[in-house]
Amino acid sequence: MRSAEYWAGRMEQLNEAQLARGEAYVQNMNREYGKAMASIQKDLDVFYQRFAKNNSVDLATARQMLKAGELKEFKWSVEDYMKAGRENAIDQRWMKELENASIRVRMSRLESLQLQMRQHIELLSAKRQAGASGLFGGIYKDNYYQSIFELQKGIGLGASFAKLNTRQLNDMLVTPWAPDGSNFSQRIWVDRSKLIHELQTTLTQGLIRGDSSEMMIKRLSERMGVSRARAETLILTESAYFSGASRRASYVELNVEKFKNVATLDKKTSDKCRTMDGTMFLVSEAQAGLNCAPFHARCRTVDIPHFEDNVKERAARSPKGKTYDVPGDMTYPEWEKQHVHGSVTEPPGEGPNRKYNPKAAYFAELPEVHENVLEKLADTNRELARQGYKNGKETVVLMHNRSGSEVGRATGEIDTVKFTKDMHNALKSAENNSIILTHNHPRGTRLNVFDIQNFGVYPSLSAIVAVGHDGGISYVSTLGKLVTLSIFNETMAKVARKVDVELKTSREYAIMSSSEKVSYFNHLVLLGIVEELGWRYGEEFTAARGADWGN
Repeated sequence: MRSAEYWAGRMEQLNEAQLARGEAYVQNMNREYGKAMASIQKDLDVFYQRFAKNNSVDLATARQMLKAGELKEFKWSVEDYMKAGRENAIDQRWMKELENASIRVRMSRLESLQLQMRQHIELLSAKRQAGASGLFGGIYKDNYYQSIFELQKGIGLGASFAKLNTRQLNDMLVTPWAPDGSNFSQRIWVDRSKLIHELQTTLTQGLIRGDSSEMMIKRLSERMGVSRARAETLILTESAYFSGASRRASYVELNVEKFKNVATLDKKTSDKCRTMDGTMFLVSEAQAGLNCAPFHARCRTVDIPHFEDNVKERAARSPKGKTYDVPGDMTYPEWEKQHVHGSVTEPPGEGPNRKYNPKAAYFAELPEVHENVLEKLADTNRELARQGYKNGKETVVLMHNRSGSEVGRATGEIDTVKFTKDMHNALKSAENNSIILTHNHPRGTRLNVFDIQNFGVYPSLSAIVAVGHDGGISYVSTLGKLVTLSIFNETMAKVARKVDVELKTSREYAIMSSSEKVSYFNHLVLLGIVEELGWRYGEEFTAARGADWGN
């Protein structure tokens, strides 16, 4: 049996390697902040050179309207901003504001400078968003497999384990873990809004005082510095979280029941980490910030596996499959080649040339949908996905599955939409199994049980489709097998009871967050209903990113 000192050494080394990736990213991010500030300084210098009186500009002067030549020149720069925005996938709401700015006839000098300043921050935030997603996804994936390798090498015995897939990685990235209920992506955008407000407030106050360009740049740089410090803290704290989360996921895979917290004890160690050092908890009860790291911002505490019996014998009895020897001198590349290589595919649509699949080949097996309607269905889904990405609202469309003609459509809010009276009447009066219902899910892709409950209400529905703004598709077809609403509800209740009993003994389900549990439970219930009623479920997640819908 390996000692606690051995496991502490190995896990601390892995943890530090992943945190170092976060620190390296911070250096790159700081350079991007420097570039953004340099661009802001350049714009401010040009502004002062054109409109300064005695090396200062008051608010009244800044609010004067741009002359025709100046406005024309600024409009050209707005077109450049829009091009840069499309290339960097900035927030679509900001793109809309740029479009509006490009067609305005009158604009003050202050407004033009504020737009220029915000453009630099929007581009900076978009780069932070994309870079952080890649960083944290890489940390989770790499540390998961390296932790499994270290555990197997330390034990001397390996057994089969779950391979990560794209959906698991994406789910990890969007799932909140901090007390504020937001994920890293949301915190980046909140910081963006705060920085824009701070910079524009500083600019306006400086113009009221008549500050010189040097003083204005100094004050703006100070605000950028505060934002950069917040960004550093976010990156390093989230790096610690994803490193720890992937490590504990490896514990679950290898039947490690307990973990022990090990703090790096020095003058910088926080009181919280000193208190938690040496404490042990069940892996199934791990909760970041409460009983495992990160306990605070920039936390470096690590958890290690704790064994109370002969883990080698226990691993050999594992029901997961055959075991294999993992020699102590085996290298990670050798182990990875045998047991990991090729198991993880990168998220779909990450390449800049990825496009939506217009042929809707994933519907070809639906007998109710006429072949000539497939292309129109694909076009409609593409339209709905683009709308959902841009406006964040759910839209439903009804179409005949033989002619492809549209029966009706309605738009609601982000996660709900109601049929109009005309749509309700059309569904009630149409022939059985003659209409497809397709709609977008701005916050996801998969259908839920409340979507397919419509089959029991409207016998005219033959298939229900959901399309996410990421291009993912899911669908359920009745295959012509009709049910009443009462039969559907009875089946749903029966399946829900069965799923609830099964999940009570699931270790994987036990460590999920509350939102993950709800989503997982509902999806299993949907699959159970489809199986009970002899329907068909399908999904396709290889289409495109939301940013590609604008192409």
